[in-house]
Amino acid sequence: MALSTKKPISVTIYRTHKTTIQQGYFLKRCGQLLMDGFSLQEALIFLETIVDKHAKHMIETIHTEVSKGILFSEALKKAGFSDVVCSQLYFSLYHGHLAETALKAGEQLLKQAEKKKKMKAVLHYPAILFLFVIIMLLAMRFILLPHINDFVSVGSEQLNFGTRLIVSGVYYSPIILLVGSIISILSFLLLLFKSKKMTPLERVIWIAKWSPTSLYRLYWSQFFSNEWGFLLKGNSGLLEVVTIMKQNTLSPLIKEIGAHIEQKMKQGESFHDSLKELTFLKREIMLVVRQGERSGQLGQELEMYALTCEEAFDKKVEQTINLIQPIIFICVSLIIVAIYAALLLPTFSALNTF
Repeated sequence: MALSTKKPISVTIYRTHKTTIQQGYFLKRCGQLLMDGFSLQEALIFLETIVDKHAKHMIETIHTEVSKGILFSEALKKAGFSDVVCSQLYFSLYHGHLAETALKAGEQLLKQAEKKKKMKAVLHYPAILFLFVIIMLLAMRFILLPHINDFVSVGSEQLNFGTRLIVSGVYYSPIILLVGSIISILSFLLLLFKSKKMTPLERVIWIAKWSPTSLYRLYWSQFFSNEWGFLLKGNSGLLEVVTIMKQNTLSPLIKEIGAHIEQKMKQGESFHDSLKELTFLKREIMLVVRQGERSGQLGQELEMYALTCEEAFDKKVEQTINLIQPIIFICVSLIIVAIYAALLLPTFSALNTF
């Protein structure tokens, strides 16, 4: 099949919650229509008539590009879809499951949007509370502490060590907040600068190395095992899978991974051994590939492993969401206790001296 080598010209860095939902519903409905016997052109024309004006503009962009003979995956790229989604549709050109792939990609986007919404809901109240506590902390430092200092010195020996430590924390809180903010911003900019100097493959390996949870590895393990499984079940061999990855102009990461695997295989390594240096993948995927090569059921086993990774990913996300809110509340509670201690302990200490 001839592939267009024209590079996508539109890249969306950040997608809003609304955009993700629009893209998810579009792909899901498109997949359903394709499964019902619609052609891609017919599906796009129909979807243009039933969506709101914002989604209609996106579909019109895709329809225009497809009408020019551009591949559906490339048209999605120009409409602002992510590299991962576009690559899923790109792979479907080879394994032939376009409708199922579009449907699944849409469902994944909707699930992703739901998780983001839930995360925002979990963080919304603690974030407001944390902001309120910061305001209280600053008010304590600039309004109340000067008055307390009029009748008892916050650094005097009249106060015990614990009281002086708490009061000093409140007293120097503006400096602590300022220095902490500067360090955080500089660290973020430094990491951003460092990541931009890396290749896509080096970047994902680096992120996986420093990731505190297994979510990142689960995500990419699910993605690649699912796509490899589809391709192998579509009668593609392992070498052909690598070639297809190398020809993917929609995702620099997938293209680089394909080149890496091909280089290792040319050096005499098997497919599963070539995955050793791809540390952003779970180690189990190597065992699955090795077992699948021996049994001759590699495509089916990779698909099953993808489902296992997806279930583990969803469970891990739920656990993380349920863990974040209590941790934030504990931190906020400690700050509130420190504020009250800084207010009351010096007062009680001063009263005890009379």
